[in-house]
This record gives sequence, C-alpha cells and structure tokens, in this order.
Amino acid sequence: MQNVLNDLSTLFDEAKNKSEFDFVLTLMNYRGMGTHKLTTNLYEWFDAIEFYKQLYGQHAGKEKTRIAALLYSTFFENSDFYNIVGSLCRVKLGYKGSSYLFWKTRKYERLLGIGEKQEALFELLFDAGKQSIIDFFKQNQFKEIRNTFFHSAYALSEDEYILHDTEPIYIEGLGISSFNVNDFFYPKVDNVIAFFDTFKHLYLDAFASYTQDKVVVGNFPNPCNITIIGAPDGLKGFKIKNAVQFYGQWHDSGIWYDPQFDMYAGHNITFNMPNVETIEIDDQLRRYENKNDIHQSDVEFHNLVEKVSDRKIPSEIARATNLLLKFGSLRKQKMDNEENLFKKRSFPKYILPFYKKAIEIGSELFDTTPIKTAITELEQQ
Repeated sequence: MQNVLNDLSTLFDEAKNKSEFDFVLTLMNYRGMGTHKLTTNLYEWFDAIEFYKQLYGQHAGKEKTRIAALLYSTFFENSDFYNIVGSLCRVKLGYKGSSYLFWKTRKYERLLGIGEKQEALFELLFDAGKQSIIDFFKQNQFKEIRNTFFHSAYALSEDEYILHDTEPIYIEGLGISSFNVNDFFYPKVDNVIAFFDTFKHLYLDAFASYTQDKVVVGNFPNPCNITIIGAPDGLKGFKIKNAVQFYGQWHDSGIWYDPQFDMYAGHNITFNMPNVETIEIDDQLRRYENKNDIHQSDVEFHNLVEKVSDRKIPSEIARATNLLLKFGSLRKQKMDNEENLFKKRSFPKYILPFYKKAIEIGSELFDTTPIKTAITELEQQ
C-alpha cells in the first residue's frame, strides 16, 4: 500500500507544480454559487467515512462486518473523489481539470456507475504514471460486495460473507459465492481506510496551505496574472484584477468567498457551457492524438467519441474518426503479428468496434471503402 499512498501524494505535488492555478481550481471543485461544503458531496463523504471508521473500530463479529461493508461501499461511490483524482492527472499532463469529469454518461441521461467512473479514470492514471493507484482499485474494489450489501442480498455468519442473487465473486481466478471476512474482506477495508485517510489529508492540507494571497500565471482562458486568495483558514478563491470594463471603469473577476453569505460566488465572469465543453473535448482529443495506444481501458475514449458524434462538428468528427482508425489499426497490427492461432481469433472483437464506429461517424467526410473491406475480412475470421 505504501507505493499507492506515495503515488497519491506525488500526484498532488506534480499537478501543483505543473499549473498551480489549475490545481487550485481542482481543489475548489466549483459548480456554482453556494457554500463549498454544501454544493459538493465531498465533505459529507469525509464526515460519513470518519463516523463509519469509529464504528468499525468499536464493533466485532457481524456488526463489524456490516459497518465494514457500509464504509467500503460508500468509499467507492463518491463522484467528487473521482473528479478530483482525474483532474489532478489531467493537470499534471498539461490539460484542464473539470468539476464534471466523471459525472454523467455521454448522453447525460443518467449518472455514471462506479465501474464506468473507474474505467474512465484508469487510462488517465496510466498516462500520469500512477499504475499503483490503478492496482489499488483493481485489487480492492469488488462490485459484488457493494451490490449485495446495498441491495440487501447477503447473509452473514461470524466469519463469512455470503452473496445472494448475484454473479460469483472471483478471487485469484476462482468464482465463489462467499468469502472469509477476516482473511479477505477486512484487509481490503483497511486498505480503503489508508487510501481515504491519505486523500483527505492531502486535499484538506492543500486547501489549508493558502494562508496568504499568491500571484500565479494561469489561463482563464488566456494567460494572465491571477491572485490566489488565501486566509488563516485556507483557500478563499481567486481574483483577476482589472479584468473587465463596465461604463469606463475596470473591475476584478474571479471566484471568491463571501463571508456575509458564507458562499463562494463568481464575479464578472461568464460560464459559456458550450465553449467549456469545446475546450474539454479539444483537450481530450489532443491527449489521445499524442498517445501511442490505449493501455488500460477504452471507456473514456468511446465516451469522448459519443460526445463528438452528438455535437456533429466536422472538425471534431474528423479528428475522432482518425483516432478510431489509429487505435483500430494498432490492434489489427497486433493481430497480424500474433503467431498463436487461438489468440489471433480473439482480436476481431476488439478491432471491429473501432472500425465500425469510424464508418458510423465519418462516412460523410472520408472514403470508407477500405475500412468496409477490412471489416468484411475481420468478420469472416
């Protein structure tokens, strides 16, 4: 676990060193006017898990297992947690973060599930060089535990957690319908607690570290001097002096804390959501254009392609189509180089979604005849 916690700590440092203004925006996690502890679920998540930790340490037997399952399941649910970790990765890589990074599906009709948020996060963590954090999720998070607990589809003995009405849980490649809480579950919960404690400590310490105003250079949206507002109790926002002019007079813009109403408020700024989405999509397209392959999960990439498809902007569609062909061709090349016949036969199911999506979104911009021929050959295999 120490490597995991070290990677988490260095991620905060690396993001701050890359762009302190974007690091501060990530800490603020601003979504609109309001008290920062109420416009986000993050602080309730902090308080709830601290409460569950106390109960976890005070009980034994079945009561301890129930509290362990509640703590464990709650930890993996929080969207703000995924947004902040993902945004720190993006800032480290030279892109902008987002308060809505892993929030809803590509078509915005429902909230993302835990697995979807994690799959989208994995590729960012890989790009940021945080493989140990990926390993933490893969080795400690089991959706079957969360699902059975929250749906009350489990039973307990003194030492066993028994799953009902669900797929088996796979431990070391073996599918089973129960597990020993002392040998298997409690160590996972302890790892979750260690990760939570470190994340909370890093986040709150970073927030509290801004005890004085500090001027940095950042993009909002163009390069300018930005004053990060500090106070004895920590970060209070940011301000760009003399940024806008009304009736011949200059005014500051930014987002800062108003003690009279106990809330953070935007001043003299315009949130143009279509433009914000355009900037974020351009960032994502550039990141994938600079990648040599998709290494962990293609969930985030296909989510991006769906957004581009919905927007119907030709320049974005052209870039997304080229990326689909790029990553499909990389997998085709791996198939051609594979000497094991059985492994070779498994490749088309990974290649075809890229090629078919390229035809679906790019047929009006490109000659798709060669890709259609390749699809026919792959389907025959």
